[in-house]
Formats: sequence, structure tokens, C-alpha cells
Amino acid sequence: MIAARSTYIIPEINEKTSPAVCVEVMIDAQCFELPVQKSNQLIGSVTLEDCISSKEKTIENLISPGFLSVHYQMHLFDVLQIFKSSAKNVCAVLGENQEWVGILTKNQMINSLSQTLSIEQNGSILILEMSSAHYSTNELSRIIEGEGSKVLVMWLHKDEDSARIKVTVKINTSNVERIINGFDRFGYDVIATFGDEDYKENIDRKFQSLMKYIDF
Repeated sequence: MIAARSTYIIPEINEKTSPAVCVEVMIDAQCFELPVQKSNQLIGSVTLEDCISSKEKTIENLISPGFLSVHYQMHLFDVLQIFKSSAKNVCAVLGENQEWVGILTKNQMINSLSQTLSIEQNGSILILEMSSAHYSTNELSRIIEGEGSKVLVMWLHKDEDSARIKVTVKINTSNVERIINGFDRFGYDVIATFGDEDYKENIDRKFQSLMKYIDF
């Protein structure tokens, strides 16, 4: 899960590159801006809009200062944090000696993360809420595995104004009723489920039975 494995290789863009070449590269890479180099140093960026409307032979006068860059061995979670704190949707990927490697777009990074984190695998998602002191990755995994399922991925979210946290768990089964019951036994609150059609059908059947009992 490092930047190098998701890097899109493009030609080196410098101040003498033509706007037409930049437009072609951006269309191929499905992005709206490119980093620009001069003497092997990043000096800024050019946008798709400026390159399309330009009548100049080079991009020298189209360059805006500033551009994101990451080391090619940086973990994608760290890259995600960099994108989160910036309005940019592209960053330059640099090698050991700050040499040009390529670019990494936000879409490429998200696709890589989704494949690595088993997001595309079939299963269900559960969201639990608990106090920070009650959270234990090992215990949550043990409860799930004790019901015959496996954890595919787990995310943590902590509200800044609260001592409680939310844990999102992706598991490899579509029937989550037993797992929810297991969490209930250990005092965990399951506040939402997704992709659990069998469980939803079961709840519907119980509700219909209750309505028939009340009507009787």
C-alpha cells in the first residue's frame, strides 16, 4: 500500500512543454492539473482549463506556484491525509533523490485502497458505537470469528466532542444476525448494518409476526 504501486507514469512536464501536450497527458491521466519542473525541481502546476484556452507555445506563463508531492515509498494512508488537507486532486511522486517518478491522482489512490482493503469483496458492513475505553480490536475480531465469520477490514472514527467512538467493520458474510446477537451479549451497540439482506428479511418476518399477534 505504497504510493509507488499506484503511480501513473507520465512524461516530465517542464516550463517548455506545450499546452497541447499537457492537455493530452491530463486527459489520459483523468486529472485537471499537472506538476511542472525546472532543473529537476518542482516549481508549480498548470491546469487543464488554462492549457485548453492558451494560445502560447509553452506553458511557461501558465504556471501557478505550489504543488503537492509525496515520496514514492509513502503509505497510501499518509497520502490520503495529505489529500484531505488540500484542495488538490493530484500530487507528484518523487524518488529517493527527489527525482521525478510520476503522479498520483486522488481517484487512483481511492481505487488502490478499495482493492487492498477488500471493499469489493462480498459481505456486510456493521457500524458499532462504544466508549473509547471499551474498544478492543482483538475482542471485536474474536466475537466475529466466534460466529464463524472473518473481518475483512475495520475503520475507526472518533468524534472530537465525545468520548465515544464508531467502528465500521466489513465482514465476509451477508447474514449478520448471529454476529449482532454476539455483540449484544458483550455490550456493544450495533447502530447500523448494510448489505445484510438475510438479516433484514428476518427482522421483517419478526415484525409481521408481531403485528399478527397484536391483531389477534
